[in-house]
Amino acid sequence: MFNGSDLSAWLQYGNANWHVNGNEVIVNQGRGMLLSKFGVPDFQIDFDYWVGDGTQASLFIRCLNTNVINPDNAYEVRLSNAATGSGGAGSIVNMMKFKSSAIVNQWNHLQVSAMGNQISVTINGVSGSVVDTRFAVGPIALNYQSGDLRLKNFNFTIPGRW
Repeated sequence: MFNGSDLSAWLQYGNANWHVNGNEVIVNQGRGMLLSKFGVPDFQIDFDYWVGDGTQASLFIRCLNTNVINPDNAYEVRLSNAATGSGGAGSIVNMMKFKSSAIVNQWNHLQVSAMGNQISVTINGVSGSVVDTRFAVGPIALNYQSGDLRLKNFNFTIPGRW
């Protein structure tokens, strides 16, 4: 989904300064989202990401309404530790909480699997899963609110297709 030179597989919303630098996608100003141009029911995503102090970012999966993306119409996986009690990185907002962990100023590895009604998340080797039927299909979105965020080694697999 990231070809190493541009963001052509994504729609950009907001004023965040998403850009490609070498093998990384970087954002560090503004606010906004990258929304994939297609949605699928079952998939696996894994990527490495780096967050700085004060970064607020998340991954939304199976977005039902691409005009308004939030935890009421998509699953939100936190990429940063929440300032409030909604859980640490890897948590699925309003569904599954991971404890806050040491993720700042280092590379972290995130894996998300959405197969049928089971959503599984593994961050830096710590795993959890939930069963839920609210959102069956939809695109993914990377949400950026503040701080420094870098992504690399982004793999998106559709079982049985790619």
